[in-house]
Amino acid sequence: MTSDGSAHLYLEVDALRELAELLAGIPDLVEDLADSVNGRARLGAANTRLSGRTSDQPLPFSVGAARVRDHLHASLIGWVRLVCEQRALDYSGPTSTAGLAAWLRTNLIALAMTEGVESAPADIRAAVEAAERVVCPPAQRFVVDAASVEAARRARLNVSGIAILAQELGDPFRTVTVRRIQTLRDAGKVAPVPGPWAPDWPELFLVGDVLDAHLKYPMRRRKSTA
Repeated sequence: MTSDGSAHLYLEVDALRELAELLAGIPDLVEDLADSVNGRARLGAANTRLSGRTSDQPLPFSVGAARVRDHLHASLIGWVRLVCEQRALDYSGPTSTAGLAAWLRTNLIALAMTEGVESAPADIRAAVEAAERVVCPPAQRFVVDAASVEAARRARLNVSGIAILAQELGDPFRTVTVRRIQTLRDAGKVAPVPGPWAPDWPELFLVGDVLDAHLKYPMRRRKSTA
């Protein structure tokens, strides 16, 4: 207690508010993390593979995700133990990660009054952010170099495939859409590669021809009406 009778807090109000939000989101995060650990997540890197098996199927377990899960659990245990030891409390809550987070959130003031908790927000935030990167990793960025473009130019694709590829190539090919390719074809600027074609087979175009025609014959801008 301070001289005026109020409790001394080792964490500022803003830090407490941020910590409460972090702790509130942990139960849902733990469920998603469990999916990543058990190989049920859609996103993320491939799991460790079995060796010596002819099928070489992936293990239904991610070592990396498990390590992150255990680190988050250990971080919360450390802060719960510190509060209980210094505040003379007996822990009777659940031992799960979600249970530990809920207990800390309920006893947030006791945590803030515990000496040495100044680093708790940063420690828990780092553990949470590591778990979030496992659950939802950043989108992969593709680097398009000259070799990639040259390889793409030699490909033979239908109009839909060329339109999708053009988006990956970026500017100035982002406007190579299905309609744009059809317009170039109707104008005689590009032609499909020779068949033979079955009636239900889509026409194939040499990608390089379409890209060159797109650059050589600029798109007409629509005139605005008064």
